Amino acid sequence: MTSQTTIPVGIYWKPGVWDLARSAYIADLDTDADSPGSFVGWLAQALELHARRSPQQRSELAAAGEKHPALVSVTRKSFNKKHDLTASTIEAVEDALVADRQELGRMLARSAFAQEAVIAAAEEARRRLGRDLPPPPQKLSNRPPRRRTAR
Repeated sequence: MTSQTTIPVGIYWKPGVWDLARSAYIADLDTDADSPGSFVGWLAQALELHARRSPQQRSELAAAGEKHPALVSVTRKSFNKKHDLTASTIEAVEDALVADRQELGRMLARSAFAQEAVIAAAEEARRRLGRDLPPPPQKLSNRPPRRRTAR
């Protein structure tokens, strides 16, 4: 398997976190020149960044995001969605999950890890934007246009 091999990975999404991820992705199209141009690329970047953090940093971010409003939904049900992620992204997440378990005794599933990564990435996107994130789009286009940089 090469680092470019993609593997379909199911992530169990809480509706509020799914909306938050899409909102942050859209915001990053306009505020982060290095943001990927596809949602799955944005998700992979969020996962890889979270995996590079130390177990202690991930634990602190998890505690800070524990009561995030995106985690609560009274009207919509959670759902599973498949995302094609590279083998290298999946390996980084799995290595981080093992490190969290070995160093802190934190047992997380991939979906819980993804949820924590998205909440952290969305907070960074909100900071870059300087205001609340935009509402999530009803449907994401494959490659939405980016803000053009001034020349």
